[in-house]
Amino acid sequence: MKTLITQRLLLMVMCALMGCTVPSLVTQQEAAPFHVVLGSNNHGYPASQVQLVSSVQGERFETRHSRLRYPECMSGYLEFVEFSGYLDSSAVAALGGLVQNIKPCVRKNGSRVVSPVYMNSSQGELALGMQVGQWFKTQAIELIVTEGQLCESACAVAFLGASYKRVQATGRAVLHFNGEIGLGLDCARSTDMMPFKSYLMSVKGSQSGQTLYNQALTYCRNGKGWDLS
Repeated sequence: MKTLITQRLLLMVMCALMGCTVPSLVTQQEAAPFHVVLGSNNHGYPASQVQLVSSVQGERFETRHSRLRYPECMSGYLEFVEFSGYLDSSAVAALGGLVQNIKPCVRKNGSRVVSPVYMNSSQGELALGMQVGQWFKTQAIELIVTEGQLCESACAVAFLGASYKRVQATGRAVLHFNGEIGLGLDCARSTDMMPFKSYLMSVKGSQSGQTLYNQALTYCRNGKGWDLS
């Protein structure tokens, strides 16, 4: 025992004299690079699996078109689009351009996988939201509001129109009806509500559209709006 202690002391003295380099312990592995979806907290994909195709950066918005490695697709990848920011005419034009450039994912059996479109937007022009919702209905995309994202105002109107839609984890889609302070639709103003009613009927059909409209009216005086999540 004494011999072992003596050997250790000698080793320490030699290191001090000769300048030994002691390797530091690795206590935590570095995280792999990660592609975080625009506007989300931490939802995304390993960066090694994602290839950026194109992106548009506006004054009040950003949108990206990317490819994700996806063996189920005959092409080997699934394309998706992300949007975050204010929905105005320039944002809609940029978003529409990227969505139209999505190449479909087709499985070997001929079935098609709808392409994800992630939306994070809390402000925008409501009339544009209706136009976008009508257009989303005709597209083979799934509108997703994911972890940490918020879809309000024009985004929520568009959300109602999409044929395929989903809210994940802590994501929220909320339609506001406090239009008197400029945040949504004013239930007392026919110029707001009649176009909205027509929109719901055009994207959902007469019966379902009327049901949704009646449900929406119950939230007219609710300051928290209609949570579509």
